Amino acid sequence: MNGDIPKNDQALERYLSPIHVWALSFGCAVGWGAFVMPGTTFLPIAGPLGTILGLFIGALLMFVIGINYHYLMTRYPDAGGTLTYTIKVFGYDHGFISAWYLILVYMAIMWANASALGLISKYLIGDAFNLGFHYRILDYDVTLVEIVLSITAVLVAYGICSKEKKLAVNLQTFLCMALILGVAICAIAVFSLGESKEIITRPYFAPNGNSPAKQIISIVMLSPWAYVGFESISNSAAGFSFSPKKTFPILSVALLSSVFCYAALALIASSGIHGNYTGWVDYIADLPNIKGILGLPTFHLAHDAMGDAGIIILGIAAFAGVMTGLVGNLIAASRLIYIMAKDGIMPSWFSRLNDNHVPQNALLALTGISVLIPFLGRTAIGWIVDVTTFGAIIAYAYTSSAAAIEAKYENNGKVIFTGILGFIISVIIFLYFMLFSAGAMSTESYLLLVIWSVIGFMYYRFVFEYDNQKRFGHSPIVWITFMCMIFFTLLIWVKNATNDITKAVVNGINDYYQRQDAEMSPDAIDRASSFVSNMMIKADLAITRNIIIQMALILFSLLIMVKLYSIMYKRERQAQKETIKAHERSKAKTIFLSNMSHDIRTPMNAIIGYIILAKEDNVSYEELKEYLGKIEASSHHLLALINDVLEMSRIESGKIELEKTPLNLKAFFDEIRDLFTTQMSEKGINYSVDTTQIRNEYVYCDKNRLNRMLLNLLSNAYKFTPTNGEVSVKVIQTNTSEPAKASYEIRVKDSGIGMSDEFAKKVFEAFEREKDSTVDTIQGTGLGMSIVKGIVDLMGGTIEVNTKKGSGTEFVVNLSFLIQTEEDIKKNYEDEKQKNLAKVDFTGKRVLLVDDIQVNRMISAKLLEKSGFAVETAENGQEAVDKVKDAKAGYYDVILMDIQMPVMDGYEASAAILKLKDKEKASVPIIAMTANAFAEDKKRALDAGMKGHIAKPIDIKNLLDTLSEILS
Repeated sequence: MNGDIPKNDQALERYLSPIHVWALSFGCAVGWGAFVMPGTTFLPIAGPLGTILGLFIGALLMFVIGINYHYLMTRYPDAGGTLTYTIKVFGYDHGFISAWYLILVYMAIMWANASALGLISKYLIGDAFNLGFHYRILDYDVTLVEIVLSITAVLVAYGICSKEKKLAVNLQTFLCMALILGVAICAIAVFSLGESKEIITRPYFAPNGNSPAKQIISIVMLSPWAYVGFESISNSAAGFSFSPKKTFPILSVALLSSVFCYAALALIASSGIHGNYTGWVDYIADLPNIKGILGLPTFHLAHDAMGDAGIIILGIAAFAGVMTGLVGNLIAASRLIYIMAKDGIMPSWFSRLNDNHVPQNALLALTGISVLIPFLGRTAIGWIVDVTTFGAIIAYAYTSSAAAIEAKYENNGKVIFTGILGFIISVIIFLYFMLFSAGAMSTESYLLLVIWSVIGFMYYRFVFEYDNQKRFGHSPIVWITFMCMIFFTLLIWVKNATNDITKAVVNGINDYYQRQDAEMSPDAIDRASSFVSNMMIKADLAITRNIIIQMALILFSLLIMVKLYSIMYKRERQAQKETIKAHERSKAKTIFLSNMSHDIRTPMNAIIGYIILAKEDNVSYEELKEYLGKIEASSHHLLALINDVLEMSRIESGKIELEKTPLNLKAFFDEIRDLFTTQMSEKGINYSVDTTQIRNEYVYCDKNRLNRMLLNLLSNAYKFTPTNGEVSVKVIQTNTSEPAKASYEIRVKDSGIGMSDEFAKKVFEAFEREKDSTVDTIQGTGLGMSIVKGIVDLMGGTIEVNTKKGSGTEFVVNLSFLIQTEEDIKKNYEDEKQKNLAKVDFTGKRVLLVDDIQVNRMISAKLLEKSGFAVETAENGQEAVDKVKDAKAGYYDVILMDIQMPVMDGYEASAAILKLKDKEKASVPIIAMTANAFAEDKKRALDAGMKGHIAKPIDIKNLLDTLSEILS
C-alpha cells in the first residue's frame, strides 16, 4: 500500500527548540554504556587506537543514516519517524515490522539505563548494596537497593515526561551539558595529571590474535548499538518549533558529541598504571575478578587523577547519562507507540493525550512494564540490550531505502546515493552478526530475538485479521521477513547453544581428569567412563531440548503463516463474491433502468397524448372528462413508480421509521377489499377477503406501511392472475406468548402464472423480474416484492412464498402488533368522532400560501379558493415572514409553507414567525406542504413548531381534512 496516511500529530504541541532536539538526540545515543563498555567491550576487542578509529568510522556510517533521516523529516514533518516513512513508501505491512523491532530498541535502552544506575552504584558503594533482601537469578545478585534505585529512576522519568514536557526537555538539555562537561573535565585531568605520558597508550590494538583491521571493523559493526537513539528525534518531529531543514546540523553535532564521549571515556579507561598491573591489557583482562571502584576503569582512573573529586564529577556525568538515556528513550518510545495507535497498529487507548498534549497512556504502559524489569536482574537485561542492534539495523534499512525511493521521484542524486549506501551498510552489519560474528551476542539474546519475532508475528496476525480498512496484507514479503528472521536466528541460536554445551562438556571432562591421579585403578577408569557417558547424555539431552524448542517455534510460526494465508484467501474469496454480486447488481440495475424507462414512458405517453387530444377544437365535454380521467390515472401510476424507487432507497439506507397508530384491523381489511373490488371484477377475477378469524381487531401499527405491503402483494396478484382466476386474502390470528400482543398470519393467494423455483429464491431481491414472455408484457419495476420484504423485516415479521409455475402463488406473512386496551379503544373512538364533527366553514378564511414554484402556487390557490379560502402567496420564506410581520394581528388564519425554497427555507421561516414579538402573529398555525413526504420529514416539521404536514402531490381531501382539524 503506497497511499497516504492521515496526519497523526494534530494534537501534539510544537515546543522543541534546536537545543532541545540536540539534547534528545545526544541523550538517547549516549547513556550508561559509555562509562562501562570501554572496559568490558571496546578495549578487549580493539585496544585504544582501534576503538577510537572504529568509533569514528562508525559515526561516519551513522552520519550517512542521519542524512536519510534528515531528508525524510523535511518531506514528512510528522510524528512517527521510521514508522511514518515506511508506511508512506512501502505500506502498512512494512511499517508494522519496522516499528515492532524499533519499539524494542527504545524500551531495551530504557531498561538498560534504569538498571545501570544500580550497577554503577554497586561498584561505587559496595557492601551498602547488601541491605534488605537479595536473590540470585541467572548468576547475578539482585538486591533490594538496586531494585529501588532502578524503579525510582523510571518513576521520576515518567513523572517528568507526563506532567511537564517542557521541564523534561529542559532537564534533558541540562543533563546533556553536565554529561559532556563531566567527561571533558575528567579526560583533561586524567591526561594532564595522570601517570601516563601518552593520550593513546600502548599497545594501540588488543593482543587478541586478530589483525588491527579486523579489530577496527568489530568496533564499526557495533555502531548501531553505540549510537542508536540519535535518530529518535524523528518520532518527535511534530513537536519541532522550527523548520525540519535545520535537523541535519543538529544530528551532526549530536553524533560528534557522542563520538567525543565514547572516545574520551575509552582513552581514560586505557590510560595510567593500575596498581599491580603492568598496563591496560592485564588490568582489563582481570576485570571479571575485581570488585569495587577498581572494577570500573573510567572511575578508577578519574579517582587516580583527581581523588574523590574525580569520582563525584564522573559520577554526576554517569547519572546524567543514565537519566538522559532514560528520559530521551521514554519520550521516543511513547511517541512511537502513540503513532502506532493512531495508525491502527496498536489499540486506540495508547493514542490518548492528557491536558499537556502528552501521550499519557503510552507513557503509563511503558512505565508499568519498566518497573518490573529490574526484578529480572542485570544478566537478563543484558540479553535484551544485545537485541537492540538488530532493531536499529532494521529501522535504518527501511529509512534508507525509503529515502532513496522518495529521492528518486525528485531526482535528488545525493540522497539516492546516501539512501542506497545506508541500506547496504544496514545489510552488511546484519549479515556480520548473523554469519561472521554470531558469537558477538550471547546465545540467549538470539533466542530472545526469535521470541520477540514470534510475538510480533502473532500480533501481526491479530492486526491483520481485525483490519477492517484492509490496509494490511498487501505485502507477503513481511511474512517472509518474519519467517526468515525466525528461522535464521533459530539456526544461530542452536549453533551457539550447541557450542556452549560442547564447551561445558569438554571443560567438565578436563576438570574431572585433572582431579584424578596419573595412574588410575580399574574402578577409577570405570568411574571416568561413566562420568564421560553421563556428560555426553546431558549434552545429548540439552541439544535435543534445543532442537525441540527450535522445531516448536518453527511449527508455531508456520501455523501463524498458514492462518495469515487463510485470512487472506478468505478476503480474496469475499472480494470475488462482492465483485460478482456488484456485477449482478449492476446488471440488474441496468435491466431495472430499462424497465423503468419503459414503465415511466408508458404513463407519460398517455398523459402527453391525452393532453394533445384535449387541446383539439372539436373535443366534447364528455370526451374532455374522459381524457382528464385517463391523465389522472396515468399520473397516479407514475407517482406509484416514483414512490417505489424512493421507498426502496430508504429501506436499503435504513432511514424508514415505523409510525405506530391506532388501527381497526377488520375495518382496514374492509378498505383493502373495497379498494380492489372494482378492478378485480372488471378483469373477471373472483376476489375475497376473510377476517373472520381475527379476535383482537384493535391494535397499534404503522397503517401506511401495512397498507403499502398489501397493495404491493395484491397488485402483483392482480397483474399475474388471468381472467376467471382467483385472488384471496385471509387473516388468521395465531397464538403468541408475548403479553399485550397479538400475532396474525396474512395469506395472499392467487391462481396466476406462478414462479419458477429459481426465481422464487430471489423474488425479494431488488430489481429482479422473472425472464418470461408473459411477465415481459406486464409493467413493473422489480421493486415491489423487495419493498414488501423490507417492510416485513422492519415490522419484525417474516414472509414466505409458496409457488409453482402455472399453478399460482401464495405469500404468507406473520406479524405481531400491540393490542389496544379498552381505555385506548374508547379514547381513540372519541378522538375520531370529534375529528369527524370538526368540520369548518372555510369561507373568508385567509391563508398565506408560500411556495417558490409558480405553477404550484397557482394550482394550490385554485383548489383552496374553490373551498372558500382567501389566498395570498409568497415566493420564499423571507417574503412570508415579512408579510406576517407587516400584517395586522389575526389577519392570516393559517400558513401553508413549502420547505425547500431560496433565500430562506420553510424551517427557517417558521422559526422566524414563531419568534415574532407579537404573540398573536407568532401563533398563526403553520402547516408544511412539501414534496419531502417521508415520516422523518413530518417529524422534523412538527419538531420545528409546525402544526401539520401535507405531502405533495396534494391530495385535496387530505389537505381539507388537515385544515379543518387545525382551524377547528
